[in-house]
Amino acid sequence: MKDLDKILLGHNPLFGVDHLSQERGNAKEQKFGNRSALNEILRYAHSKGVKAMMMSTHPRAEVILDIIDKDPVLKDDFTIYPLLPYIVKYVRQSNEKGMFNVLKGLLSQAGASKSLSMLMTGLGSLVGGNLYKGIRILIDIEMLPFKGHKLGAIFMHDALVDLALGLGCDEVYDVFREHIEKKYAVPGGLITKNVPMLVDRLEGRGWEDYLIMAAFNKTGFYINPSLEATEAVLKNPGMNFIPMSTLAAGAIPPREAFEYVGQFPEIKSVVVGMSKKSHIDQTVDLINKYIK
Repeated sequence: MKDLDKILLGHNPLFGVDHLSQERGNAKEQKFGNRSALNEILRYAHSKGVKAMMMSTHPRAEVILDIIDKDPVLKDDFTIYPLLPYIVKYVRQSNEKGMFNVLKGLLSQAGASKSLSMLMTGLGSLVGGNLYKGIRILIDIEMLPFKGHKLGAIFMHDALVDLALGLGCDEVYDVFREHIEKKYAVPGGLITKNVPMLVDRLEGRGWEDYLIMAAFNKTGFYINPSLEATEAVLKNPGMNFIPMSTLAAGAIPPREAFEYVGQFPEIKSVVVGMSKKSHIDQTVDLINKYIK
């Protein structure tokens, strides 16, 4: 597998998401509703060596992508790791204006003729029973905002990964990975809340040299079935693992969090949300100290 960026900037703080405090989340959303504040924090992170970012297709992603595209420093030296799809967006917008209009809005980024072609092909595949062809078209629709940007890897959202895991629809993982790696020439990764179960399924299908992202922290926050089981499976030679939620939504002090993660030599990359310059300074120093 290609080398991945060591530090990925998490998107949650920039999108106003805080898993423990709605008040803090609202404050971040208000702060980063300002385009100049987003530009400033991205530039500062880049100056400290953070040159990659996880990004879902959240409505604010379009603004961030536009900032990167227009910034002479970031444009050619900042890598995006898309997360597909942004489930909340589809639920909210489909309730407000219908699923057809949601897809129509996404397709507007591709140009009129291509949009119609993609939409009709996708709908035709789903109606005709060609589910996996329809999935490939929907992936391409979700990827439209990232056109022209440097990509590191593309991840399937844990809501879909774990739904497929529960239903036993393991072939979906094959379809996703094959399409991503063939069309976009980057690793197709999976995010999950149950690493041991997913690894067992993937290796049972003959997967080698694959990419998984999941919560990983010393408190067991968001980790299933247990922290001990997840620690054990990290030693599987075929898995490339990127931890997230390393600070357990702020419950673990940064030094303690990254010292723990650094005990696992298999971990080479980490995703972490950072919304202040002081956070960036401290976090980058600790990650470089403990993760080799």
